[in-house]
Amino acid sequence: MGPGSASTRRLSTGHDVALPLQCRARLGGAVFAADWAPLRATLPPDLTPLRVGARRGAVAVVGIDYRRAGTLEPYREVAVVVPVSTDGVAGVPTSFAGLGGYVVDLPVTTEPARALGDEVWGFPKSVTGIELDGTPGDLSVTLTDAGTRDVELAVAPGTARARRLRQRLTAFTYLGDDLVAVPVDLDAEVRFSQTAEGVSLARGRGRYATLLRDLGLRPRVYAQFVASHATAEIHPPERVD
Repeated sequence: MGPGSASTRRLSTGHDVALPLQCRARLGGAVFAADWAPLRATLPPDLTPLRVGARRGAVAVVGIDYRRAGTLEPYREVAVVVPVSTDGVAGVPTSFAGLGGYVVDLPVTTEPARALGDEVWGFPKSVTGIELDGTPGDLSVTLTDAGTRDVELAVAPGTARARRLRQRLTAFTYLGDDLVAVPVDLDAEVRFSQTAEGVSLARGRGRYATLLRDLGLRPRVYAQFVASHATAEIHPPERVD
């Protein structure tokens, strides 16, 4: 089923969702340097970490506050994504068409949100506590594990004028045994900065902090961003041959 075609899915929670899924959210996050070797070991063979240095790739950590996601109640989410290239050599892209992100982890705050991501797309979702707060110019997110603060991220790209971003993104994940691509059409007003000023990341010893350490996450910041107004259309999954 390709982008643009419509269907309805019933989740195990009894919720009916229409695809493409219509979403409205605010979000913010940062892109950090990460060691190449653990990134390569985490990704499937068909995907290559986007190379940003001789022995470096990148990891994006993003907090998302969904005000609307189809017919589901609002929920919050933290995305851990490895930027990848499907059209390039050794992680150096030869075209923008091959850029995307492999979803490593996607904790959420409600069971229907977990069922949605897991059953429709195969996203690796779990239910946990997530606190998210911010203004048009900054955002902070706290991810808990077993009731204990585990990962705390704050970004503040400043008061520069927000710019309109209309972009088709591609998220990669496994649906059963199949690697699939999920097209996402994003329309957002984004404040963006390539400085590390205003970014902080604190990690505890729980499940989510351990995952970031296992990915070889480094303190260096490549970019940070905040979008206080964003809409997205998330399309049905497409099998990657």
